[in-house]
Order: sequence, then C-alpha cells, then structure tokens
Amino acid sequence: MNFLHASDKITPLSYFCYTVGMANQAISAAISQLKQEHIRLCKELSRVDQALSVLGSMDGMETAPAKGGKKVKVALAALPKKRKISAAARKKMSDAARARWAARKKEKPPAK
Repeated sequence: MNFLHASDKITPLSYFCYTVGMANQAISAAISQLKQEHIRLCKELSRVDQALSVLGSMDGMETAPAKGGKKVKVALAALPKKRKISAAARKKMSDAARARWAARKKEKPPAK
C-alpha cells in the first residue's frame, strides 16, 4: 500500500503522512505476528499440561490452585497442612496481646 504516487509532489506533510502510514503498517504486522505466536504458545502449553497430567498421576503428584487461579502440579508432601486453633488458645493469645498493649501504654508518657 503506497500513500505517495510518482506524480505527487513531496511536501513535509505528505512525507509525514507516508511515514506514519508505514509505521502503522509495521505495527499491524507486528501485532499480527504476536497474536500468531500467542496461539502457537498456548497450543504448546496445552500439550505440556497434558503430558504433565499423565506423568503426574504416575508419581504421586496432585493439582493445587496457584495465585493466578490455574491449577499447577505439586508434590503431596509440599502441600501445607491446615492447623486449627481452639477457642481457648485464641482467648489466651488475645489476653496476652491485651496485657502487652496495656504494659506498653503504661510505659509511654501522656501526650501533650
């Protein structure tokens, strides 16, 4: 796509329009190539995920949610175990924190 013809008089404005048009074409081509590469990589990643799911089921791996919401394979031993704290233990911790805060408040001089 040529913006200038042989019979056109080249002015600074026409040259600017020509270069802007060429830049837009280059950007469009780059975007198109990036989209194609994205599609190719997604397909490749899908094949890798399938291979991992087959191999992971053989060696005691399990899926666990990742930060992005996707599931990733992790070893069962690497999964953290949830700990529950009893109500009595939570009350003890709360009372201890209140005692620390009260002691710290006594140490500080009153604000002026």
